[in-house]
Amino acid sequence: MTPPCAGCAKPLRIDLSSKKLSSLDNELRFEFGPFVITPEQAKEVRTMLALADKDIEDHAFCLHKETMVVQAEMKRLETQRAKLCALLSPTRKLPNETLLRIFEHVCDENLLQCYPWLWHKPPFTKITSPVIDYLPTMAISSVCSRWRTLALSSPSLWANLAVETYATTLDKAETFFGFTDVVIRYLERSGNSPLTLTLTIHGLSDSPSAKAASLIHLTQHTWRWKTFKYRGNHSLTRYNLPFSLRFPLLVKLDITKLKELGRFEHCSRLHALSAPWHAGPSPRTYNQLEHLKFRGHSLADLAEALHAFPSLKSLRLTDTVSPNGHALGTSPKANITSFAFLHGLTSEKVFSSFTFPCLTDLVVSGRTAHWRPTKAFTSFISRSSCMITTFTLRRIAVSDVDLIATLRLMPALLHLEVAQRSSPVDLTTVDLLTLRFISSLIHHQSTSVSLVPNYTVFI
Repeated sequence: MTPPCAGCAKPLRIDLSSKKLSSLDNELRFEFGPFVITPEQAKEVRTMLALADKDIEDHAFCLHKETMVVQAEMKRLETQRAKLCALLSPTRKLPNETLLRIFEHVCDENLLQCYPWLWHKPPFTKITSPVIDYLPTMAISSVCSRWRTLALSSPSLWANLAVETYATTLDKAETFFGFTDVVIRYLERSGNSPLTLTLTIHGLSDSPSAKAASLIHLTQHTWRWKTFKYRGNHSLTRYNLPFSLRFPLLVKLDITKLKELGRFEHCSRLHALSAPWHAGPSPRTYNQLEHLKFRGHSLADLAEALHAFPSLKSLRLTDTVSPNGHALGTSPKANITSFAFLHGLTSEKVFSSFTFPCLTDLVVSGRTAHWRPTKAFTSFISRSSCMITTFTLRRIAVSDVDLIATLRLMPALLHLEVAQRSSPVDLTTVDLLTLRFISSLIHHQSTSVSLVPNYTVFI
């Protein structure tokens, strides 16, 4: 009797070549009736059935074992093939310096979200894929030994953090030891590199001992915070953050409440601020501040902010201000070279209220309004006598006629960008590349001069 397969030495229990089994077809075909099989024959058949079942089990096990061996060989071959392909990978030709530049671009943010998330409201960021996808530096360090060595020897890759946590009492702090360990690991691997930190804190316990998980570890490194963005419904004071902290490297600050600004008095390098504004006592003057992202309620708030930051060079209005009130005086702001605002109901008052003689970069974005070079805008350009070299329209409808009229006011323009993407209110996108617009780029009937003789970029 032969074994079930070449790799098994155990023979079959039933001899498939026996005469009895070879005549089985004839017996099934021609022999029938009440006395076709005797009790002794039935007993023998049942015994053979049991043996056949055991042989089938042995055969199936043997085949399964052989399949596992073949699958293991296939997996080993696939692994070796992947390694051979890796030998031809273009990234192997890249020097470490170039590879690190790529890593720096990819590892712009490492999301450290508190776990387990026990707060009744969902976190700021919804995790929709494996957590490792939100930890690019950790993912890179897991690819191969070379990448891991590069990642571990580059502290700056670990210094871009987005921490999402919530307040809890001290008696529950042990719940977050795992999360805290991850934060500590990133802080340790970032070495002395300047930190880019986005902090989101949810919730507020009534207990005076309430602490936000990992906050104490982050505040131990304020001496190397370079940029800091805070998102939360409560002030940092409510989370027992001390006022004595110093921020010698902080250059960019984004906060949700203006009163938080006093906490960052000890940051001599601060030059970019994003904060809401409201009527009330003005903060102290920040002479070193050059960039302001303004979220206010009125033109008076905006004027107050400009007074508090006399060295401002870049101003960005992130929301439309209240249409109530009158336009302010047009005293020149000689330092401002870049101005971005949200086009809306108060655009006329904005243009009527300010004069920017050094303005070179103008960005206009919108939600509902159609852009036109109004009288107020024309007066603003004329009054400022500025030489705008970069003009951008984003998410705002504009016709070719209005765009041509606007460009006539900017003879020094070098860079033009018009992004007419769909907006939430279904703005109609207008085709700007009309024959009239293209012709205006080449020739002006009244002056025989092309509209944009100096353009280097047109998007």
